[in-house]
Amino acid sequence: MGDRHAQIVRFPDNDAHGVDFDVITDINGARLFRCTLCARATGTANIVRHCASVTHRLNLQDRETRRANDTIAGLHTDAGPEEPPARDEETDHANSMWNQIDADIDAQFREARPLGSLDDDLDLLDPIQLLLNGVDDTSSNRQITEWTVLLEAELDALEENAAQEEEHASSLPPSPPAASTADHTEWYPFKSKMELIGSLIMGHTHSMLSRSLYSKIRGILKLCNISLPAWATIQAARTRIRELLKTKIQLNFSVFDNPCFSLSARSLLSQDLSNPLVAKHIDFYPEMTNGLDIYKFSQSKKWLQDLLPAHRAPMCEVKGKHFYLFEPVQLLSAAAVIPLFFYQHDGQLFAKCLQIQRNHICQMPNKIKITIPASLEFQDPQLSTIPVNQFDCDYSEIRMDDSRKLMDSCDGVIYESSGSKEVVIPLPNPWRIKANGKIIRHVPITLYSDDTSGNTSKQFNKHISFYFTLSGLPPNISNQEYNCHFLASSNIASVLEQSKSIVEKLNLMTTRGFHAYDVTISQEVLVTSLVLCFLADSPMHAEVTNTPNPGGSLHPCRMCTLKVKKKKFKRSPTYVQRFLNRDSMGIESRNPPRSWAETKMKTYHLFDTAMGVNLTSFLKKKTALGVADAINTRFITESRSDGSLKEKMESLDLNSPASLFNPFLNLEGFDGAQDCPVEILHAVLLGIVKYLAQDDISKLKADQKLTLIGRLQSFSSVSLNIDSIKPQYLIQHIKSLVGRHFKIILQAAPFILLEFLTPERKDVWLALCNLCAFIFQTNIANMETYLETLKLHINRLLYYLIKSSAQWVNKPKLHILLHLPESIERLGNASLFSTEKFELYNGVLRQSSIHSNRQAPGRDLARSFDNYSNLKYLVSGGMLYEENSKNWENPTNEVTDIFTNNPDIQRSMGFNSAEVDPLPAVAFPQKLCLKVPKSEIASLPEAINQRDKLHQVLKIKLNAKEVLHKGVFVVINRGDKNVVAAIDSIWESKGSSKSLYYLWVTGYTLLGVDNYYEMRKLSRTSQQALIPTRVS
Repeated sequence: MGDRHAQIVRFPDNDAHGVDFDVITDINGARLFRCTLCARATGTANIVRHCASVTHRLNLQDRETRRANDTIAGLHTDAGPEEPPARDEETDHANSMWNQIDADIDAQFREARPLGSLDDDLDLLDPIQLLLNGVDDTSSNRQITEWTVLLEAELDALEENAAQEEEHASSLPPSPPAASTADHTEWYPFKSKMELIGSLIMGHTHSMLSRSLYSKIRGILKLCNISLPAWATIQAARTRIRELLKTKIQLNFSVFDNPCFSLSARSLLSQDLSNPLVAKHIDFYPEMTNGLDIYKFSQSKKWLQDLLPAHRAPMCEVKGKHFYLFEPVQLLSAAAVIPLFFYQHDGQLFAKCLQIQRNHICQMPNKIKITIPASLEFQDPQLSTIPVNQFDCDYSEIRMDDSRKLMDSCDGVIYESSGSKEVVIPLPNPWRIKANGKIIRHVPITLYSDDTSGNTSKQFNKHISFYFTLSGLPPNISNQEYNCHFLASSNIASVLEQSKSIVEKLNLMTTRGFHAYDVTISQEVLVTSLVLCFLADSPMHAEVTNTPNPGGSLHPCRMCTLKVKKKKFKRSPTYVQRFLNRDSMGIESRNPPRSWAETKMKTYHLFDTAMGVNLTSFLKKKTALGVADAINTRFITESRSDGSLKEKMESLDLNSPASLFNPFLNLEGFDGAQDCPVEILHAVLLGIVKYLAQDDISKLKADQKLTLIGRLQSFSSVSLNIDSIKPQYLIQHIKSLVGRHFKIILQAAPFILLEFLTPERKDVWLALCNLCAFIFQTNIANMETYLETLKLHINRLLYYLIKSSAQWVNKPKLHILLHLPESIERLGNASLFSTEKFELYNGVLRQSSIHSNRQAPGRDLARSFDNYSNLKYLVSGGMLYEENSKNWENPTNEVTDIFTNNPDIQRSMGFNSAEVDPLPAVAFPQKLCLKVPKSEIASLPEAINQRDKLHQVLKIKLNAKEVLHKGVFVVINRGDKNVVAAIDSIWESKGSSKSLYYLWVTGYTLLGVDNYYEMRKLSRTSQQALIPTRVS
């Protein structure tokens, strides 16, 4: 504020009592009025607004009361002291509240305040706190007058909302003290309809609004007599919702003291289980398909066969009884078995069990000893497949021949023996004790990390972020933005720094589990989880797996032991052979795979070398072993010049040695050598396709590029699911395209590019196109056949590439293609672990980042995504735990109807109901209500037209994914033959109950394979026919 007042102004108020205002100037020379009645007033440019405020009116009332009391005291000098005039509770509360707000506003002018935590400091920088405190969150030099006006507008809005709530509450009958919150409002858990509407307008993900834009919309809607809550009110409501759902932004400090903010994976998983739109689609058990029809993670080999016993789905429920792995079970047939695996097959739950034979039982004095073979695999012939509905008695109910309980006879333990070592298995299974009668849900996740820009320009301000999806969801649901969960982000901490707290929380979920509410069975359950696979680009994968960045490394593969002693040896025939997994005779000879246990051992050995020998030996061994722990390396190298870091390293080495290393080394159920699959977006589209396209197209002459652009413009993308090709952009900006652009070039290349290529490069492109047709399949009909064909096409591509130039061995992404079949065999089709859905989610992060004040972007992003997650959860009908009634309750129908009945709201939250609940086959074909343009109007032959009254339509949906219209090629089944035809027009015959649709088509004849394009030729015929559409 400025200097002392220059003059005093008296303002007549409504009660005919004068109020004095000091006239002052602020630091920018603007004239302000400071009320002498309000002790905490800081100055205002609008006297009328100040006099109308609640604080001023309360202070005025106090002054008049004191004056009246003084007058009475003067008239009754003989009277004793009297009690102060009573004030009602509402007035006291209101006065206290507004005085507190004034105190908060005044706090910015105090010279000193006590030190607080980082959370406290960030709260002071929070935009809402700044607004209430009167501090500018974007520029400390902005005039305080602007903030005063803005603040008073917010406070007026709060008064207005409070008055509306008070009026609404007064019209309701009194509620009993123990009543649920849901009894108080029809918009539970929101206070009012407008609070929910304001939250939706304020936005989320792609549609977030700034405060100024929201205020503008709010002002416009006031002209329509629609009163939205103020910005501060919505933010306060979001805080209340976070407290209701018990979600909290978690703050942890990395080993290098960088603050890392994250959401709770446990809370997000709990919300999914309590969300009726999600929970019903989750697979909690792996599915066995015998290698047929593979399309989702729950059918993966890892989930079905490769998990350790401690990480498998631990139990199942049969007729109200709970049966656990490694607990003896008596079947209905009276046989005794021990289940080792639970899985689904053809919609039924099965168990792989070891039948207890006499050779497993050793008779001892007064007891028996049961010993089973150790490490039995899923396909072990000793295991039997048993439907769980054949389970009868659990371990505690089984009795021996002498009528003693099995539990007593074996002293509550069984043994697992490998021949040289015995392991004690306690009864009951420890998970039974943890569950305490609850059902256990097994919910693996797919974890992802990537670096992305925090700017809309996608440049600078790099953030490293973590996301995840539920592996148990089918891809048509998990690929939706609605089911992609933000976990953490930071622009200062590395991926391994952030992962420390994330890994710790995930390990607790894996080893201890947590409680949640499963809406599908309407009861609380115990949830256990693990990371099924970790997705990222090549550099991120290298950092997480403690391997060198593959670009210029002597150990360029994170999955096998491909290596060379010096870079100059990469030109040797031996390295080329090892790069291609071949021996000197050209016969397949795979490099030994990396071992995750060996990587851990080498990492610890390197640290011992650095501490016990010297830095030079550490660096030499690090290069020779092909192991690089970013956390450990930073400690070792920087501690030489930073004494405090050296002290910290030594302290951690004594007290918490795991903190000195990559946290992923200790992630339960994770194998860095196998669970970071070959990711096709970066390895294929941004790998070999990008290399070839940039090399071949950039070398074209100007006239050739024009020809290529013309061909792209005339290229028919009818059946390719491409919205827009943008030919000129693709060719002119070939050096700066992204994955989806290279996918367009890949699909069009055989028809537009081959003419401009040398014969050698033409062979490469054709081999690449054939390979990618296999790689991008979303459904594998037969895994064994598919893998054989895939390996054939990969080898064919690498053959043509190396034949054209052996320099391709300098591209590690070509070698990693040889490991793609391994990833597919372990986890399923490649589209499941493609990162495209997560890359698209980076746009959401950038949108959230630009609404941060940049003081703590990690916290702001976490809060933004937490608000979105909570709002999405509530409008979807997610369950709420009511503390008063101790019950789980639904949001009201008014809240959920906004989402259920509004496709626009669903789309804004990334939800596609058509994908989640597709129409049955009998609902197709469907007509799309589009008018037929004049240029598309066709006529049928007269003979056909006289038979039926047919009406032309523009498009029909043959099924949930395919749309038929003019120009689309179709396959027509005629008995045991298939005929190819092109659609000329579509016709509708309206019946009494259902319309029938017909295609007027022109037939094509299948010819031989074209030698140039290596494709089957089609020849147009003069035959035309009217074909009815049928859905098989």
